[in-house]
Amino acid sequence: MMFSLSRLSRCARLPSLPRAPTRTVRPPAQRVRCYNNFPGGPRYVRFGSEGPAGGPRSPRDSRAVGSQVFVGLGVLAVGYYVTHLEQVPETGRWRFMDISPKYEAALAEAAHQQLLSEFKGKVLPPNHPLTRHIRRVVTQILEANNLGTLEAPDVHARLLPSADVWAASEVERVTPEVGGKEWHLFVVNDDKVVNAMASFGNIVVFTGILPIAKDENGLAAVLGHEIGHAVARHASERYSSAKVFILLATILDLVGIPFSGFLTSVLFDLPNSRAQELEADKIGLRLSARACFDPEAVPEVFTRLGRLEQATMGKHIDFLTTHPASEKRSKALREMLPGAYTVQAASPMCGATADHMAKFRDTWLGALNPERMSEVQWS
Repeated sequence: MMFSLSRLSRCARLPSLPRAPTRTVRPPAQRVRCYNNFPGGPRYVRFGSEGPAGGPRSPRDSRAVGSQVFVGLGVLAVGYYVTHLEQVPETGRWRFMDISPKYEAALAEAAHQQLLSEFKGKVLPPNHPLTRHIRRVVTQILEANNLGTLEAPDVHARLLPSADVWAASEVERVTPEVGGKEWHLFVVNDDKVVNAMASFGNIVVFTGILPIAKDENGLAAVLGHEIGHAVARHASERYSSAKVFILLATILDLVGIPFSGFLTSVLFDLPNSRAQELEADKIGLRLSARACFDPEAVPEVFTRLGRLEQATMGKHIDFLTTHPASEKRSKALREMLPGAYTVQAASPMCGATADHMAKFRDTWLGALNPERMSEVQWS
């Protein structure tokens, strides 16, 4: 046994059979595509994960597309705004206006029906002395400035059932602001409301304003201001501005900035409203002067309004109100008086009135001095 083992141990060992080499199987490399249009060097994106070949885009790509859309919409909005800018003919102020005459006529009809409903039972009839007084002043302002005429209540109006409100027959009309020639007058019997207003061809006068006006010249000052709002189309301008507010609120909401109605009102709405009031003061002064009413009465009315404001509201803070302080308005109007007298002198209506007065003086007074009429003893 030991011998056998020794012989076996001395035997030459046979070479081992060669083994086949081991191959490591690797997955085929995927092709890559390089995009060089990104800042910070090339960016490699594998096909199949994103890009033009399909698949979801990265957040960076989505933001880029969103930015492009946002910029495009912004360009369209700015273009629309710029193409709808216009100047107020009477003052030259630039403003945004995109209300069509047809839509304005629809607003006028809606406003007229709302007035009929709101003041039902409070409107004085056409034959009332106050209505006739106010109607005479309004007619003179409209005719002198070629703005149209008041609707004749005895021809075109009908009395609503169970009410003393006179309303026009339902016909399609164009508002005086855009070339129409017919206005409606409402004299509201309410002594507690010291106000008047005019828009879309509707003129509303509350009886509470009459003590402030005092006489026809003062009433012409008030009505000239209110008709000035209508002539300048301030109501339509406010409708147009409302669209700008909505767009700004939407943009702020998209970028994550909370919309503040108070800041928008203080920074945009109220300043625009005060600008419109001052503009109506300027236009109204010219309208009443051209109608032969005393321009001096205009600042005097605002002086009386200023006293009323101090008695009822105390200190006036301009930037928190829609109207400038009456004292400031009265001062500004006094500075415009020379221009108003020039307008009055050039008015054909006022020239005819002056000629009639001169003829009356020459015919009936002769050599008498009108300044000393109190000294004349009549037999």
